[in-house]
Amino acid sequence: MSMGILSEKEFIERVKNFSEKSFKVGEREFPEIVDTNDTEYVETGDFCANLHIHTQYSDGIMSIPELLSETKKYKNVLVAITDHDTVDGCKEARKINDKEVDLVLGTEISTIAINFPKQPKPLPIHLLVYGIDPFNKKLNEYLDYKRDLKLQLAKDTVKKLNEALPEYDFSMEEASLCHPMILKGQDEIAHPLKKYTSGKILLNHYFPNADFSYEEPIFKFKYLFKGLESYFITYKKALEMYTNCSLPLIPDEIIGKIYKARDIYTQSHPSIGKMLDAFSSFEDAVEFFAQFGVLSIAHPARTKAYTPEFYNYLFYNFKRYGKEKAKFYEKYYQSYDGSYYKEWESIIDRAAEGLIPTGGIDSHGHNILYRSSHY
Repeated sequence: MSMGILSEKEFIERVKNFSEKSFKVGEREFPEIVDTNDTEYVETGDFCANLHIHTQYSDGIMSIPELLSETKKYKNVLVAITDHDTVDGCKEARKINDKEVDLVLGTEISTIAINFPKQPKPLPIHLLVYGIDPFNKKLNEYLDYKRDLKLQLAKDTVKKLNEALPEYDFSMEEASLCHPMILKGQDEIAHPLKKYTSGKILLNHYFPNADFSYEEPIFKFKYLFKGLESYFITYKKALEMYTNCSLPLIPDEIIGKIYKARDIYTQSHPSIGKMLDAFSSFEDAVEFFAQFGVLSIAHPARTKAYTPEFYNYLFYNFKRYGKEKAKFYEKYYQSYDGSYYKEWESIIDRAAEGLIPTGGIDSHGHNILYRSSHY
C-alpha cells in the first residue's frame, strides 16, 4: 500500500530491505554504456526504487506533476526528488501531496573536498540528503545564500572572459546550453565554462558560420570525453565526427586563447587550502546537512581516486562529520559508464563498511527508468 511522502525514519526502514535488483531496471546490452538496459526487473517486479531523480528545478526535464504521473505507471516504486542544491521541487511535491506515489524528499548537494591527505587538486563530491522538510527556514536560507553567491561568481567570471576575449561575446545563456545549472547558481562554474569556452572558440575557428551550436558535438559524443587528454583536443575529435570532416591541427593562437580562458575560469573554483564562499567544503556540508535528513554519498566512483586510500578518507570523514545521520552510500548507482567503477567496487565497499547500500538512476529525462541523454 502506498504511503505517500516518507518520513526519515520510514525511509530508513524501507531501504534496509532493498537489494541490488531493487535499483536495477534490467541488464545492460553493453555493460559499460549507460541506458542500454532492458526492463527485465521492471517486468518481474524486482525493481522498486529510483532514489536519484532530477527535475526541471535543476538540470532535469520532468515537471513535478509529470514525475508523479510517471511513477504511477510502475507498481510499488519508491522515488526520490534530488535536485542539485535546491528544495524547490520538493516544496511543490509537498503541496501536491499525492498519496498514490511513494516519495522521499531530498536534495543533491555539490561539495568540494580540499582537506584530504596529500590530494593534488580539489575534488567534487556530491552528497544526497533524504527525508528533509523543504520548508525549513534554516535550510532554505543556506541554499539561497550559496546559490546567490555562485550565480554572481559565474556572472563575474563571464564578464572577465569577455574583457579578455571580447571577440567571442560569451554569455551565461550560451554557457547554460551545455550545463543549465550555471544559470541557477547550482553545482560548479569552472567545469561548464571549460566546456563552453573550448567549444565556442574551436567551433568559431573551424566553422564560423556553423548552423549548429557548440554543445551539440559534446552531447552527441559524450563518451569521448572520458579520457585524460585536454578537453579541447577531445572536443576537436567530437567536432570532426559531428561534421564528418578531418580538420587541420589547432593553431597555437587558438590554443593560446583557450588557455587564456582557462586562466580566468579556474579562478572561480576552490583550490587546495583555499575554499571560496560560494562553495561548500565536503566536511562542512556533511556536518550542516545532517541537521535536516539522513545522508548518502552519491555515485562515489564518479570522484576518481588519486590514491588507493582515497575512499578510506572519503568514508571516514563522511561518518565522522555526519555521525548517526551518515547512513547510506550509492553502491547500486545505475549510471556509471566505462570500467572504472568495477575496478574499484570492492575497495569502495570495504571503505563504506557499516553503511546501507542504496541506488538510483540519476534520471534527467522524462522517464524514471533511464538517465536519458540530451541527444
